[in-house]
Amino acid sequence: MSERVAEALSPIDAATLWPQLHRLDTEVIALRGGQNLLISSGLAATGITRLPKVPRTAVVGVRRGLSYRGVAVARQLAGGAGWDVASLRIGRPKDDEAVVALLAGLSREVALRGGRILYLRYAEGSPHGAALRRAGFYASRVERLYALRSERAEATPNNPFRPAQRSDRAGIFRLYCRAVPEPVRRNEAPGLQEFRAVLDSFDCEQEFVADGDGGLIGWAGLGEREAHLLLAEGGSLIEAALDVVEAHAPRHGTLVVAEHQPAIETAAQARGYPALGVRLMCARRLAEAETLKEVAAVPVESFPVPQ
Repeated sequence: MSERVAEALSPIDAATLWPQLHRLDTEVIALRGGQNLLISSGLAATGITRLPKVPRTAVVGVRRGLSYRGVAVARQLAGGAGWDVASLRIGRPKDDEAVVALLAGLSREVALRGGRILYLRYAEGSPHGAALRRAGFYASRVERLYALRSERAEATPNNPFRPAQRSDRAGIFRLYCRAVPEPVRRNEAPGLQEFRAVLDSFDCEQEFVADGDGGLIGWAGLGEREAHLLLAEGGSLIEAALDVVEAHAPRHGTLVVAEHQPAIETAAQARGYPALGVRLMCARRLAEAETLKEVAAVPVESFPVPQ
């Protein structure tokens, strides 16, 4: 394993890495999940069985001698087209060369496994931002984080939101196409398979939808730590969506508001949600999408007819 090239970890490499994890104490990306995917995937790599089910993962490392300069892990998202960088840790406060090498190694591994796009999130103003851009990651959206207020609302009987069903998947994608600007969709989820990956990256444990004329007009996804909203309308629908979030989200949950959702942000500020910070959701496309070639009409008489 070269000091400038990140390579996939073998089970033997994994055995040497985990005792050194305490030295890799600089986390480059914005962590979101409650579980430590790096530890669980490492245990799975060693061949230990009877572990809780973990997503398909790719783990790469940059090593000098017997010690690690950095390690990164990505998890496969729903649909298989998208992967999410779950952790990227380095041994120094700033090491652009290692960050670029780790992300290049992850991109190579994900592409070999059939992935078409790699996502990651990092805090705005991060000292590692330049290295992340050098590795080919560009922000597709800005996410503003708000803590839920201590006084929680209760879901009212006339609330238009209901628990989502499996049959609502296509409707949620159509709502996404209505509620999210085209430049954002083109970069992060140009198709249904990529949208399944983006939705999976939200780590939602509960989902609620609101029906409207001709389709869904609202979606609320609630996870262990974060809540996300997709709304095609404003006004009372925003208030109803926030009521659902407050009634079902964890007490110390966070509301994630994208930059193209100013009405939701205004409503959250009016309710007194404290601002926590800003992060960037980035994507790197690993395969170029090709559209179908145009087909030209040919007159019937031009075809040779067998005699």
